[in-house]
Amino acid sequence: MLRRTFLLLWFWIGIVPACAAQPVLQPIENFSFVQITDLHIPPHLIRTGEPQPPPGADALAWINQQIVQPQTVEDLGFHFPVPSFGLATGDLTEYGMIDDTWPQFEKNFSALPFPLYVTAGNHDNTWVAMLHILRQRYGGENYSFDKSGCHFVMLCSATPQEPIPTIPAQTRTWLKRDLDAIAPGTPVFVAMHHPIWSDEFANPAESDTFIDLLRNYNVVLMLYGHGHSVRYDTTDGIDGTMGGSTFGKNAGYALVSLQDERLRVLYHYFHNPQSGETNAAPLWKTLLDKPISVKPAQRLFQIIEPLTIHNDQLDVTLKPKTVTQHLDDGKTEFQIDGNIVPAQFLGSDKPQPAWRIQLPDLIAGRHLLTVRAKAADGDSDLRTAIFQTPTDSLNCIWRLDLPAAVKAAPVVIDDQLVLARTDGIVTAVNRQTGQLRWEFKTGGEILGTPAWSGMNLVFGSGDGKVYSLDRDGKMQWSFQSRLPVYGTPLLDNDRAYIGDNGGRLLALQLESGSPVWTFSRADYSIECRPCLWNDLLIFGAWDGYLYAVDRHTGQLKWKVYGPKSSDGQASRYYAPADVAPVMFGDSLWVCDRGYLLGTYDATGSPIKQIAQDIAAINVTPDGEFLITRGLKDQVCKLNQKGEVAWTVPIPAGRFPIPPACHQDKIYVCSNRGLLSVLAASDGKLLKQYQTTPGFYVMAPITVDQEGICYIAAMDGTVTALKLD
Repeated sequence: MLRRTFLLLWFWIGIVPACAAQPVLQPIENFSFVQITDLHIPPHLIRTGEPQPPPGADALAWINQQIVQPQTVEDLGFHFPVPSFGLATGDLTEYGMIDDTWPQFEKNFSALPFPLYVTAGNHDNTWVAMLHILRQRYGGENYSFDKSGCHFVMLCSATPQEPIPTIPAQTRTWLKRDLDAIAPGTPVFVAMHHPIWSDEFANPAESDTFIDLLRNYNVVLMLYGHGHSVRYDTTDGIDGTMGGSTFGKNAGYALVSLQDERLRVLYHYFHNPQSGETNAAPLWKTLLDKPISVKPAQRLFQIIEPLTIHNDQLDVTLKPKTVTQHLDDGKTEFQIDGNIVPAQFLGSDKPQPAWRIQLPDLIAGRHLLTVRAKAADGDSDLRTAIFQTPTDSLNCIWRLDLPAAVKAAPVVIDDQLVLARTDGIVTAVNRQTGQLRWEFKTGGEILGTPAWSGMNLVFGSGDGKVYSLDRDGKMQWSFQSRLPVYGTPLLDNDRAYIGDNGGRLLALQLESGSPVWTFSRADYSIECRPCLWNDLLIFGAWDGYLYAVDRHTGQLKWKVYGPKSSDGQASRYYAPADVAPVMFGDSLWVCDRGYLLGTYDATGSPIKQIAQDIAAINVTPDGEFLITRGLKDQVCKLNQKGEVAWTVPIPAGRFPIPPACHQDKIYVCSNRGLLSVLAASDGKLLKQYQTTPGFYVMAPITVDQEGICYIAAMDGTVTALKLD
């Protein structure tokens, strides 16, 4: 009897909860929702008066009137109920969420009788990123909800404090966990600002791998913004629509309806997009009309890993989903890093067909294989795999795959390497082995590179705090700024100086975190590290200005435009905000988002423009030369007069990542992960290594005293390399 009771208890405790935890497929009910996108609400600063009206205010008022009513499309005979909710797919504002801007956005939709779910666009996340608002309102930058048997995913493709889009490691980690938790076959809608086919992504590294991930689920529609166009597209079998804007010739909104097992997407124009005249009768355009399915995703095959390389040949084996499935050799395409390569079919007499690829001339490192295949019945599928080509000159000591991206430079503390992640976690590993030492969790993303004083590791977080940790990861103090702190700190004697998203520069006691003074303020966020010039702290902000304040009091000494910012209304676009100014010779050297390099004297007066197409700068350790990274894939060495010592044409790119200088070598990592090592004396190219298969690298390189360089990337990889 006792044994029977025990078995029954085991059943109810172990088996029943496990069964109850299985997601159940829900029936699809008829419903509709609307998509609005790209509103570009003007900023409202606290120092200004009444807020400006939004662009296309008349169209926006019309949209608000229309979307709260039943939707009738007379020409097509469609009658839909009042929408159940709305999606706003980014570029909600023009310059991010400074001051009263978010309430101004909300005010435009305060009368809606249904919820409005939003995600960020590049305009929302560059000048003053809105991730803290998404976290407060929806629980995170990425979130989901369910409605009438369907699952909705709101993804943030807008990189914080950077206009180029990414789908970073923390987004992929969250997305897989989220979609694995729903019932197989559930229709999934994915909404994000940037279309996945946009060449702004690190294609094909991001696009192909992202589609490969989504194909594991029943994704029935992707909804985009960004392009201000009204269009339909399909990407490797996944349907997508772009939702126009709320102003301009395509002003209007998209209506998405699920009715009688059909999915329809229609766009309702405010103006006739051809004539530009307001229509007395509504103008609708059908973008998509298809049956909606409730079935688990069907994958045709998988790539057998690891891939093997022999004599510059890559052997690829594909495993069909079923033993009766046969892939069509003539319709199987292979790409390496986005380029189609010929493949020799090795026969189909085996259950697992194989191909042999003669590898093109590849730089040593990591590369992406994409396989697109069709079955005999016409079904198609896409799979991706990463493979490694060997090198005998750069030793990969170790590589980590973190569940989040790293945008800050790795920091060396004795025998540890500290990594500040975009999921708000600080991770310390053994810098020789990559093994975990400790972790510290904050409540928001960490974007600025932490600074190490020998006793204090100081950094800011999107949760609105500045932290100080000791070498073992134990918190010494925290300071509550109440606004996201994305600045890179400068440590000087007993003080830490760091900027926040409210345009303030904070001076804190290094020992206690107590505030010394606060400079208030620039009009937009301060993220670059301040430069110390005698008694002046000099820094740029996203309002287009350079600021100089007294290091002792925080009193403003001067304020001038950056090198390119003087171009009128475009000053914010060209701001000297994300590259730290440097002291070089007897002047201040500054480059900005207009990619112009110029010099200033101690009073803030411009001296001269040095060069164009410059994305980032760094001074050599001896203080004699300046190394620049440029848009035209060039790295240059300049003397104190601005004269060119040498120029090397290597992949570099537009990211504001200063070249790393260590002893007699210079390290430059391109936008898409190609590391180049140069001789500092003459610029001779010594070695190259592909650290990612094309994913963006936005973190500065760190080189330790032993010459090991560390490259952290947006795909969550951290690579430790040593020149042989």
